[in-house]
Amino acid sequence: MRTIFIAGLHRSGTTILNMLLGSHSECIAVGEVDNVIGPERDRTWVEDHYGRCTCGKCNFWPIVMETIDTDGATTLADRYAAFLRTFAEFFPGKIPVDSSKHLDAYHALASVSECTPIRITRDVRAWSVSVSGKVTARKMLRWYKTNKQYDKALSHAVNIGYEPLALHTDEALSKLCEAVDLEYQPAMKEIHMSDSHILVGNRMRTSGALKIRYDSRWLAGASIWPALLRPIMNYNRCRVYGL
Repeated sequence: MRTIFIAGLHRSGTTILNMLLGSHSECIAVGEVDNVIGPERDRTWVEDHYGRCTCGKCNFWPIVMETIDTDGATTLADRYAAFLRTFAEFFPGKIPVDSSKHLDAYHALASVSECTPIRITRDVRAWSVSVSGKVTARKMLRWYKTNKQYDKALSHAVNIGYEPLALHTDEALSKLCEAVDLEYQPAMKEIHMSDSHILVGNRMRTSGALKIRYDSRWLAGASIWPALLRPIMNYNRCRVYGL
């Protein structure tokens, strides 16, 4: 079964990208699957929370957990296999788009499906402000270290920068669709129309007036660290903007 996995740091645009791809006629956004089906979750938790799904109150996620219980699935890979079987029954012919972010989730999904990884990276300055309100050396180093881990583990991933996606959406989505073998559909930008079943993810997922708005707070701040940490900024320019 074909799947798409979105990897990246939290607050890097994984949810918005998930919903953009979920607006494609061939795809359905399913959010952070590992946070729903992970070993720490059970059917009771899902049934107590399924009203938070972006589709309203459907029975998809409870049936996923019922399948996991029936299989006696304990490993994350086995739980993903149960998830995919249920998905195929509910949405035949569709491609699930998983925004679980983490590498262990990617490896589990890739072991039971034909998985295309997409990696989204946000400008280190914008990411730092989003996480802590300001640009600091510690945040920049954390961003750099984690992204270098993604470099090593996902060297074959399709890459996209959050800034190009947010500021030049048509162009960025068109290139992305070509890279993942999907026909670009301009209606994908209408993310409020996204066909999604996202139970866990950024709270923005349930916004009825969801639009792409670039958070430019970092432009108003002043920090000496980008000037001092030039290797990180050079990497940032290459990874986010392709320069």
